[in-house]
Amino acid sequence: MRTIEVEGLFNARAVDAGIPWLVRTGATENLTPAGVATLRQCGVGVIVDLREPFEQGPIGHDIPVHAVSIYGTNPPDTGRLEDVYEGLLRTRGAALAGAVAVVADAQSAALVHCTAGKDRTGLVVALARLAAGATAAEVIDDYELSGAEVRPVRAAHAESIAAQSALDERADILRLHLDSPREAIAHALAVIDEWGGASEYLKAHGLRDAQLAALRAKRERALESQPSFAGEARS
Repeated sequence: MRTIEVEGLFNARAVDAGIPWLVRTGATENLTPAGVATLRQCGVGVIVDLREPFEQGPIGHDIPVHAVSIYGTNPPDTGRLEDVYEGLLRTRGAALAGAVAVVADAQSAALVHCTAGKDRTGLVVALARLAAGATAAEVIDDYELSGAEVRPVRAAHAESIAAQSALDERADILRLHLDSPREAIAHALAVIDEWGGASEYLKAHGLRDAQLAALRAKRERALESQPSFAGEARS
């Protein structure tokens, strides 16, 4: 993954070397015209919004948006990251696969985001990348980068929730909202492996063989291309 600078976005990264096929970010409400231009340079032609309808703000850009509600209810304010991820994987597989299907069907690069670009985004990006051929180590390394990007933006929100909660819950609350520890996504990958891996998990929840092939083809094309867009900041 490479970090990209996109005006109005935070926690923004593009997958693989060369021209990206998948971009991940935090919420897009503050995306500026200059930021839209950067995304267009990256080849982004569709945005996948993983939030619930009540979380979504006004759209101020012209990039088509597909909304896929991952939780299907209010996102949790409390709890352990591992439990949240496992709960989503075991009960919301159709929604997770539906989001990956939008990425697979896109004729361009897809931008996937939720609020922080860490949890819902982390699971969808992990499934898409693993199904496309990325290794577990690559997925874990990428996921771990989000915490440092999210904390400055979401700290006040997380601390306000923690302040109203029991003392013994506060550490888990702050971790849930602000951190991206390797062990959390590793736990999620272990759950996915119970299905036989990401491809089998996605097929079990509705993804077609042709869509899995499309994901693999997207990654192969990206790896064959050369870095060439203005938004790149660092590897």
